[in-house]
This record gives sequence, structure tokens and C-alpha cells, in this order.
Amino acid sequence: MKKIIGIGLLVMSLVFVGCSKDEDSESATTGSITATINGTPWIGTKIINVSLIQSASLEEQRFDISAQDGKQMLALAISSDLTTIKGMPVHPYSFELGNALFLNSYIDGANTYTEHLPVSGQLTITAIDTDKKTISGTFSFQNEKGGMIQTIIVTPDVVNVTNGVFTNLTYTVITE
Repeated sequence: MKKIIGIGLLVMSLVFVGCSKDEDSESATTGSITATINGTPWIGTKIINVSLIQSASLEEQRFDISAQDGKQMLALAISSDLTTIKGMPVHPYSFELGNALFLNSYIDGANTYTEHLPVSGQLTITAIDTDKKTISGTFSFQNEKGGMIQTIIVTPDVVNVTNGVFTNLTYTVITE
């Protein structure tokens, strides 16, 4: 499982090449995502991606969620063995076990800066409807600054994301 998470979000944009969408998947993402970032409420006003990527050749699957509020973007990824249900098993996933990855990025105009590396985190799927292709759950994580790559935005040394909740996010199934 670490193979998919290891390359995780770096190839998220490339994964769509050579893949096919499930024929009955929704094209527009609905639902909500919120969290508290270093004590400040955060609402994902733009849901960028919610997708289940299934790889028959690797016998694995990865679920990606990314959303932003115009200033910050959160990207969450979890992985599991391949299922036939077009969904993820309902249970906790953790960074410590190697089946979850959490990134936070800062947005300045058209530029996105990612300076923090995951230290710990958990995402729990609380409900999934594989017919409607909706998913709900909770998440929290801590990332630490891995180095400064820019001087435009002042970023904290530690990012604590707590009280994360996503509700009825519609997702797309991609098979490769």
C-alpha cells in the first residue's frame, strides 16, 4: 500500500492520463469539508478533487480529497487493498500505519506553496454510499515545516489540523 501513498499527491495530476472514469459517476462534486487549522476555523469553499483511483495491476486503490478556501489548501489521501465495491472500507486510516497522507499548502494568487511534511494524522471514513458515490468522515493531522521554499507567505513551524469533517462529498471512480 505504501507504493501508492509514497508517490501519492505528486502524480495525482498525471494519474488521470490513461485512466477511465466510471460511467455512472457524478461530474460535479457536492458536499462540505471543514476543519480547524491552528485554532482558526477553516471551510473548504472550493472542492478541487474527490476521487477513488483503482489500480487492478497494483491490486490497490487510493482515495484523494483536496479542497481550498482561497488561502490554504488541504489534500488528504488514503489507500487500501483493491475492492470491488467502488468505495473505500469504512474504518480509520493513519499516517503512522502508512495508509494515509496529509498535506497543507498555502495559496498566493496562482502560486501554491507546500512547506510542511506530515508527522501524524488520522482519517476515519464514517459513511460511504457506493451507489450515490458519496463519502463522509473525520480527520486530524499535524505537519511540521520541512524548510522554507518561499518568503512571500509567513508560515508557522507546526500546522495542527483538528476537528476535520467532510460530509456527503460526491466522488468520481477512476480505473486504470
